[in-house]
Amino acid sequence: MTSIIVLAISSMAASLYIASSIQNQASVINISGTLRMRAYRLASSLVYQSPDEQHWQKTRDLIKEFEKNLQNPELIHVLPGNQQHPLQLSHHLINQQWQEEILPLFEIYLDGIDENSSDQSSPISEDAVINLRNRYFQVVLDFVQNINQLVNLLENDLESRARELRVYLFFALSLTLVLITTALVLVYRRVHCPVQQLLKGARLVRKRDFSYRTNYTSHDEPGQLCLAFNSMADDLSKVYDELEDRVQQQTADLKRSKQSIELLYSVVKRLNETVFPQTTFISILKDIEKLLSTGRGTICINARTQNTLPLIEPSLDTTEINPRLCENLQKHLEKSKIQFIKLQGNTGDTMWAFCVPVRNQNQQYGALIIECLNNQSILPWQQQLLESIAGHIATAIHLSHQTTEIHRLALIEERGVIARELHDSLAQSLTFMKIQVSRLQAILKNTPANSAAEDVILELKEGLNSAYRELRELLTTFRLRIDGNNFNDALEKTVAEFNDRSETRIESTNQLNNNSLTPNEEIHILQIIREALSNIVQHANASTAQLTLQYALYGDIKLIIKDNGSGLSAKARASHHYGLSIMRERARTLNATFDISSATHSGTRIELCFSPTHATVTPPINRQENT
Repeated sequence: MTSIIVLAISSMAASLYIASSIQNQASVINISGTLRMRAYRLASSLVYQSPDEQHWQKTRDLIKEFEKNLQNPELIHVLPGNQQHPLQLSHHLINQQWQEEILPLFEIYLDGIDENSSDQSSPISEDAVINLRNRYFQVVLDFVQNINQLVNLLENDLESRARELRVYLFFALSLTLVLITTALVLVYRRVHCPVQQLLKGARLVRKRDFSYRTNYTSHDEPGQLCLAFNSMADDLSKVYDELEDRVQQQTADLKRSKQSIELLYSVVKRLNETVFPQTTFISILKDIEKLLSTGRGTICINARTQNTLPLIEPSLDTTEINPRLCENLQKHLEKSKIQFIKLQGNTGDTMWAFCVPVRNQNQQYGALIIECLNNQSILPWQQQLLESIAGHIATAIHLSHQTTEIHRLALIEERGVIARELHDSLAQSLTFMKIQVSRLQAILKNTPANSAAEDVILELKEGLNSAYRELRELLTTFRLRIDGNNFNDALEKTVAEFNDRSETRIESTNQLNNNSLTPNEEIHILQIIREALSNIVQHANASTAQLTLQYALYGDIKLIIKDNGSGLSAKARASHHYGLSIMRERARTLNATFDISSATHSGTRIELCFSPTHATVTPPINRQENT
């Protein structure tokens, strides 16, 4: 663009210069042409036949006009300053010829005329005029030829200047076209193309495509603009990528929060829908494993009278780790925060897991153990979720214990009422009947002997005694209290009671957790145990008896009571059919299988197996089933 402007200015300046140099060229040529005419007019004045004052004055005017034209400023102005220039030489030659040859002739001629005018008697001679005329005619041809030469030189100079102007203008026009073409090409390459690239980039940026970059990187303004666009696109790409990452992160966090809330809602719903939270632990562990993408899990629940943590619900393969896993966790529960613990496998392999305390306020209920995959650390949101789930489990267990205690107290109160009613009605009736039988027996002693009547009275008395004894056992059972939510203590007290009242040594093995049975199940089991031990103490003549409560397959509970007594004969079965009926009836209430096996002098074995209301899938791994 600068070149075009410079070229335009220089072209205009040159045109103005050349135009101004040839501005008066035509008039100068005209002036030069008049020199020839005036030379011929001077020649014609020589031919005048009667020179007089008027003729002299006219000739003098012609000479002055000729000199004026010869020294015309316009003519002198167009002559170049170089003295060796043809125009300068031609003009100098004409001027010299005029001054040296022609003007002296006319001076002689005019002086002759002037002298003759003062002396009218002796005019200039005819011969002198003829000589001057001939001399002038000889010179004027060459003089006119020189004037023609000057005119030709002036015309040639004018044509040369015009030709130079045309050439210069043609060159300027050609150069202008070249520059314009070059400028158009440069504009296309350096303006149009970058602008198109910028527009394309702007359209792509509007479509959130920040990968486009302009390839024009010159140092001019469009190049700087393209570089600025590329830099802006880089910044926008980084910002947008960061925003996309943040949006994706926020979306993932929201999705994770939604899933966490759904999991917590599902956990709370499951725990609230059942009185026994242990029944929901397997599904909770599976949901945790699915959401957190962790390994398998296990929930260990603390028995209230033990320092160990029996395994309640495992999805962790207990054959791969130390079988005493839950019993060894007590030391990790001193702190209320989640811990990263190492589990020793049976083959010597090490397994890492998260141990989350199941705690409600100051009450420790157990631990939630989640296996670590590839020993990865736990994220804050995972830790918070596990702690929340563990807290809900602890709350559910706490509420379950409270509900169980309420049910137990209600059941104890109800049974106490029944016991009082039985004592006030049936017990007194049986006592009255025993008194009446004794009176009848005394009356029969004073009458003739009647063996049949005596046998009936003896059977009646024995039946009343048996019924009274059964009633007292029943009242004892109804009045039985399980204090402190502890079934194990009640069982131990029952065994101790029968050990104190008899010579039979009774051994008990209890593998159940305190939270394995509902209050009704506890009462039924205790009643069956008391009935069986009562039969052993009173009728078996056994020296030892063994009572075992243990877990069977699939979370079932098995009760085994056996002795080394005399066994249960057919007569004994008939005499004790009330007690056996009571045990069978309670077994049916528990939906249990009830089996009695006995051989003479080989003792009796009572076996009862049932599924508790909140049966665990697998029994505690630190116990062995006794058969």
